[in-house]
Amino acid sequence: MQENYSVLGDRAFGGDADALTVIKYRSHHDALKFLQSALRGPNGIGLLYGPSGSGKTVITRELAMQLSSDTDVAFVDGRQLKPHGLLTRMLAQYGHATSDESEEELLKEVADFVLEQTRSWQAPVLIVDNVDRMYPSSLRLLNTLAALAMQGRFALRLILAGDKSMQTLVESDGMTSFIQRDPVMYSLLPLSSKETMIYLHARMQAAGSERADTIFPFDVCDRLREQSDGWPGRLNQFALEAIKRSDGFPVSVVDTYAPGEAAADSSRQIPVLGKDEAVSRLPPKLIITRDGETLGEFTFKEKKVLVGRSDFADVIVDDDYVSKIHAALLLYTDALVLLDLNSANGTTVNSVKVGKTILRNDDIISLGSHRLKVENAPEIGADVEELLKSPDTIKMKNLVDLRRQRARRRMQATK
Repeated sequence: MQENYSVLGDRAFGGDADALTVIKYRSHHDALKFLQSALRGPNGIGLLYGPSGSGKTVITRELAMQLSSDTDVAFVDGRQLKPHGLLTRMLAQYGHATSDESEEELLKEVADFVLEQTRSWQAPVLIVDNVDRMYPSSLRLLNTLAALAMQGRFALRLILAGDKSMQTLVESDGMTSFIQRDPVMYSLLPLSSKETMIYLHARMQAAGSERADTIFPFDVCDRLREQSDGWPGRLNQFALEAIKRSDGFPVSVVDTYAPGEAAADSSRQIPVLGKDEAVSRLPPKLIITRDGETLGEFTFKEKKVLVGRSDFADVIVDDDYVSKIHAALLLYTDALVLLDLNSANGTTVNSVKVGKTILRNDDIISLGSHRLKVENAPEIGADVEELLKSPDTIKMKNLVDLRRQRARRRMQATK
């Protein structure tokens, strides 16, 4: 039974994905150990920082869950949080009901609670996420709470998470209590290439996929890490977008390019044929042979065609030297483009190994012991013909630029 990639993608990388599973990686694990150690220290305060999407919220929520079994813990999101809201949320999570008390009354209730807990049991914990987005008045309140002490012990243990600007905030002149507590700091690190692959596959498996390694091949994992810089939140975003672009097929490197990038332009922005032109032009096709024997033909019906050994490919080439998803063919009105998808053994056209190239009539694509002969390739204009003399990378970039210039000229003519 074929998996519904779109549904699996939403489960694995959508807005509620973190509720399904938490994938731990080295920096995630180290951050948890660091924060636990900071809370056990004499000053009981730790800072966690990293850019948006680095996993701070996931880590601090997990820490709160671990502590909640034997410690009074309050977890609050600092974004646009005012002092009154901070105090009421703290009291609610510490098990105290509030009504219409003033800010001063709420502060007294919080202070009485944390001082009593510190005297009789252990200091409660307050975890504030996105502390860099708090109102200045709420930061000043945090500074007041940080000064609470009982018998030489700080009465409120603190974990603050935010981006690097948080360090400047807590060391500013108005935050003397934080400075006196001498907070320790941990900076999150991105996922490595190997961790990225494990992360993507584990999320898909947790969502119910049995083909995670097929959906996200190694080269795609590397490309997604490059796009996201290895930060989990951004990785979720790019992985979900790539699945949506794959149109129900395993994700290829082509699908990982955002609109406006070269490969995405190649795979998606296909000019529409005029009526007369569409009638007169035969669709491109491939003649597939092995050892001189014709095995079949493939006629283009879509703008993107995947070639490989997998059953998910449009053109299946049953050859041990062919990767599961080996190459992509991208059809334009003025060019047929071949992209090798980081295959294990490479792709050759007319006995020359290529990564990207424009195909012409009678070109021979070699994949292992199989040959794919190109017929009815789009006619290449003089400007595109000039690009054939360029190196592959320059050729593809110039082809995109040329297409954009044509689109602008068409728009101006319409106006």
